[in-house]
Amino acid sequence: MSAAAPRRRQPPGPAVEQLADLQATGALHTETGTLYLDHGAVVHADSPHSLDLGSLLTRCGRVTPDYWQHTLDQFAEHCLVGRMLVAQGALTRGELEVCHLATLYDAGYFALGAFSLATRFEPGVRHWLGPVSGVDPRLLRREAVRRRDLLERIWPWPQVDTAPVRHTVTTDQDGTAARGLSPSPRRRELLGLADGRRTPVELARLLGRSTYATIVEVRRLAAAGLIATPPDAPTHPIPADAMARRVPGATLRRGRAPDPPPHPAPTEPDIALLIRVRTALEARL
Repeated sequence: MSAAAPRRRQPPGPAVEQLADLQATGALHTETGTLYLDHGAVVHADSPHSLDLGSLLTRCGRVTPDYWQHTLDQFAEHCLVGRMLVAQGALTRGELEVCHLATLYDAGYFALGAFSLATRFEPGVRHWLGPVSGVDPRLLRREAVRRRDLLERIWPWPQVDTAPVRHTVTTDQDGTAARGLSPSPRRRELLGLADGRRTPVELARLLGRSTYATIVEVRRLAAAGLIATPPDAPTHPIPADAMARRVPGATLRRGRAPDPPPHPAPTEPDIALLIRVRTALEARL
């Protein structure tokens, strides 16, 4: 029996772009997720670091857990879950597309976030959700880099993304207003759970929110001094492109947090997506 061929090691970004050029259909597995392609377009993404579509729909109350499981049992084998959710009236087509794209970009950010690792492609594999919408791999990769750059501008200390979130002691009720942040209910809720036991990924699952959006809030709170910045901790892999895009003038030193950027990024992420979600839900009522 011949020895197995060594796994090819290359960044998942170039790998998925090469598959797109070949109009490939199948699943590209990385160490941090899986991208599903259909004739070169990314039609779905899964990652253990992000909320999946079923969790998103059940947590926000659009479908019940029992209904979701029943739909999976009946139609997953034939890759018709998405189509039947619409056909049976559980979701409108617009709602499905918005929620699907939200989970695709969230999981895609993590799946493309590793570098210098082996990738494995399974040709012909299709996702159980079935056709909903597709994204150009290059667009997905650019979005992953944009998201990483935004995090770097907010607080260039990625250890907070994976370390347990711990609320620091403050003198006012929630501390946000005193530190230049609006005291929004989402931030209060996040700070209320920041007991040093759960990571941002675990908090996102508990709250039923986007993992990336949760990490954005954690970094903003860390930049304001409301969440402890760990001196040193393991981080999840990040896009190789973004490794060279550090914030100008921000020097990272082991053992202490960096000085905050002079102008924290004012742009809230995914505003256009939130507006589309609101519009779709209002049309449903």
